[in-house]
Amino acid sequence: MRNNRRRRDQDSPWKTLITLFFPQLIQLINPELYALIDWQRGYQFLDSELRKIAPRSRTGRQTVDKLVQVYLRDGSEYWILIHIEAQSHPDPDFEARMFTYYATLWVLYRRPIVSIAILADDDPNWRPSTFTQSLGGCRMEFNFYTVKLLDMDEAQLLNNPNPCALILAAFRRAMRANTAEFMLASRIELVRLALYRGYTEEQVENLIRLLEWVMVLPEVLEERYEQFLEEVKREQNTPYLSVLERKALREGWEQGVQKGLQEGHEKGLQEGRAQGLQEGRAQGLQEGILTLLRTLYGAVPAEVEAQLRAIRDVATLNALYPLAVSAGSLENFAQQLAQQQGD
Repeated sequence: MRNNRRRRDQDSPWKTLITLFFPQLIQLINPELYALIDWQRGYQFLDSELRKIAPRSRTGRQTVDKLVQVYLRDGSEYWILIHIEAQSHPDPDFEARMFTYYATLWVLYRRPIVSIAILADDDPNWRPSTFTQSLGGCRMEFNFYTVKLLDMDEAQLLNNPNPCALILAAFRRAMRANTAEFMLASRIELVRLALYRGYTEEQVENLIRLLEWVMVLPEVLEERYEQFLEEVKREQNTPYLSVLERKALREGWEQGVQKGLQEGHEKGLQEGRAQGLQEGRAQGLQEGILTLLRTLYGAVPAEVEAQLRAIRDVATLNALYPLAVSAGSLENFAQQLAQQQGD
């Protein structure tokens, strides 16, 4: 039971990592694909579409699946779908599941698809990469792109300026940690690297929260870790999230999103009592969407905030919540918001 719980807990950080650092992750694990993508056009997470087709694993849903739409650099309307699966334990049905995703996505979208499997398990001999079928002279072979975390050089990860490299190093350290003291020392080392590498304040906060999520410590060592952060704060005047805020995020990215949605509705209802129900709900929904956008993507440009606050229709604002979650970037959200207003 303890191992199963640990596996489930290891899945949520992967989902959050892909959501927060998608471009950086692709750059790290598949540089060739990264060079093909037009990142200025943004990207869009298609989680709702993925849930409709997700096959059930006989070993339980102990995986993380993300479907992302991106555009290529050739300037045309040509776009591809990237399916990323993070797998934290060996699964005999894994190759078949990867093919099921690919085939179903092809039938639905008729677009080129890149299937990426991040193998985060601790079994050096488990290396799925191909699904084949052969019968009566007919043969089908499906190969997908595979990244084995155990194969990645830890020293290279620690020296890589890509912020995702620190998280992958944390997953590797968590795999082989045999003492809580080792985990504490590793977390402090990686947090120091995150603090002193010149990342943005938002990236540092996200990295710290992810590192804490991946490298779990007993309560007594958490106290020593908090003392370390307080010393850093005094020495560098470095802002970082409070203990309660970081623990709240570790409870689950999806729960954080749902909390933002709920706060927006509650704020609208509260303001509605003072200003009129319709007006109050609209303002509360606006605040909820802005909170969600800041949580997902960082500071919201003034023009985007102004466009959002100009919308007073409650139904329209409600419809913008899933758009904010799936947009993938503020630029993509702004484009789709402008399109909706122009319709």
